[in-house]
Amino acid sequence: MKLGIKGKKVVITGASQGIGLEIAELFSREGAFVTIISSNKKKLDKAFKLINKNSKKNKHFKILSNLINDKQLNIALSKILKNGVPDIIIHNVGGTLEVKSPLASYKDWLRVVNFNVGIAIKINNKIVPLMKKRKSGKIVHVSSISSRSLRGSAPYAASKAFLDAYVQTLSRDLATSGIVVSAVLPGAIYAKGGHWDNVKKTNPKKMHDFLRHHHAIGRFGKAKEIAPWVLFLCSNYSTFSVGTLVNVDGGTM
Repeated sequence: MKLGIKGKKVVITGASQGIGLEIAELFSREGAFVTIISSNKKKLDKAFKLINKNSKKNKHFKILSNLINDKQLNIALSKILKNGVPDIIIHNVGGTLEVKSPLASYKDWLRVVNFNVGIAIKINNKIVPLMKKRKSGKIVHVSSISSRSLRGSAPYAASKAFLDAYVQTLSRDLATSGIVVSAVLPGAIYAKGGHWDNVKKTNPKKMHDFLRHHHAIGRFGKAKEIAPWVLFLCSNYSTFSVGTLVNVDGGTM
């Protein structure tokens, strides 16, 4: 299949580990010019070496930035646009920020919402008008099956539900502009050093109980099982995928 990704300018947030890094690797192998963004310098440097190893001919970029901070976000946007208007944006930043109770303070709720949705909105508001002038672009958001199940961290799940609604409403507004906006909704993903890795070590009974009751497949997903869906949604074959929300969740129950 000719995906039409070769030579495209791709920006990926939260790209130094897990799903984001797997996405960056796939795009680099397809011959895209990849800009990866992360707030962790050590992981960012390691990821940058990896994608350059995959495609020595293409010039990739890395941006160290904590996108929660508006000043740093605006600096990152300036660096992105210095390399030209992106053809593709992958929004992969997100997480609970260790805020889990529905009775968390309003300030904490807003922090989680900003982390999971606000950053994407701010970046899109800057870049989408430029994509509209060019009449082309692909934007994929990494949401979560938590937006449907509403399990786990209440602020996180609600933020992802907000993100899904944002993706669908934005996509409809841009439907005739040549810009395709979509999202993938992963189920529980296992990654070294991640949440479920910690649960496996500290409370294996809880982990096995979760898998038995909530994942029909009986195991966690892997980043490499999510990333190809993102690649496809950014390809020449996704032109009718306006507002599409793709569940990749191992049969979440």
